[in-house]
Amino acid sequence: MAVASGTAAAISAAVALAGAAMGTVNAVRQAEARKSQARYQSQLAARQAQIAEQNAQASEEAARQERKQGYEEAVRKRQEASLLVGAQRAQAGASGAQADTGATLDRLLDTVEKGELDALSRQQQAYDAAHTQELQAWAQRNQAQAATLDALYRKGQAKTDHLGLGSTLLNSAARTGRNFYKLGSQGPRLS
Repeated sequence: MAVASGTAAAISAAVALAGAAMGTVNAVRQAEARKSQARYQSQLAARQAQIAEQNAQASEEAARQERKQGYEEAVRKRQEASLLVGAQRAQAGASGAQADTGATLDRLLDTVEKGELDALSRQQQAYDAAHTQELQAWAQRNQAQAATLDALYRKGQAKTDHLGLGSTLLNSAARTGRNFYKLGSQGPRLS
């Protein structure tokens, strides 16, 4: 029993139409799964950006505390040196030596110098620690910015994923159209 070429074309067109429908359903499911995954990745990246920004703020606060502590310790060192100079002057005065001349003056100036160097050293250490904290904050802000950009990319990916669906639909429509064209141009014939 021979099948008419028109019937074969009709069957072919119907199969192409069914294939297009199944391909479209599959493409929709895949697009929704990718969209859901992209949305999740976007939310995850946004959360990572928040955490990195919070860490940067904590590092900046630690830098401020380091500077403040360094300043306070420098002031304390200067006060200690001042007290020590006062005690040395009192001791020199009690022994009858003149505090503003000779070896006594040299000793007082050495004490003042060492006290100031200790104060400056501690303040510099605090500035170094603060600078390290600021570098950490900078790196964390860069990390936050990268995570924010990743979140935006993922969001865009979720929106543009329907282009694949549109492509599947157009390809399927073109195949189906070709088959119906063949059916219409050949007409039902018996072979």
